[in-house]
Amino acid sequence: MISQLGHHSGKHIVFGFDHHGLPEVDAYVESLARYGLVLSAAQGEQPHYLTSTQRVCERVRGRADAVGVLVCSTGMGVSIAANKFSGVYAARCLTVEDATMARQINNCNVLCLALRSGRDVNAEIITAFMTTAYEGRKLEQLSRITMFEHDLVPVEPARPRALKSV
Repeated sequence: MISQLGHHSGKHIVFGFDHHGLPEVDAYVESLARYGLVLSAAQGEQPHYLTSTQRVCERVRGRADAVGVLVCSTGMGVSIAANKFSGVYAARCLTVEDATMARQINNCNVLCLALRSGRDVNAEIITAFMTTAYEGRKLEQLSRITMFEHDLVPVEPARPRALKSV
C-alpha cells in the first residue's frame, strides 16, 4: 500500500466524525463527494471520535481503493488514534501545503481535519489531499515506517559523540 502511486480521486471515501461535527456533516459530505463515493463511519446520535476513527481505519487499511477522512474539533485526537492502526498513514492537515506534502511525500491514506479551521479552509485542504498524487519520493523511508509498525526494525544504539570544549 505504501508504494502505491497516484491520487485519491475516484476512491471510496470513508468519513468519520465526532459529535462536534454533526452540524456540518452535510457540508463535508458535499465537499468529499466531488472526489468519490462517501461512506459514513459514524453511528448513533452522539458519535465518538474513537469509534469513528476505528471504523474508518478498519475500512481503509490495506485497501488501495479507499481513503479515510476524519474530523474532530482539533484533528489531533483522530490523528493520534488513526496512526495506531497498521496500514494507516494519517496526517492532521491544517493547511493546503500540509495536505499536499502529506500526499506527495508521505503517501497518507487518512486525512485528519480540525473543525476549528473552518469549513472553507477544510474544503481547500480536502481538494489538495484528494487530488495530489504520491510521486514515489522517500520510498525507502516509508518502507522503514512500515517496518516500525511490525517491530521489524532493530533500535540502533545511540553513539556517544565527543563535544568540543570551548
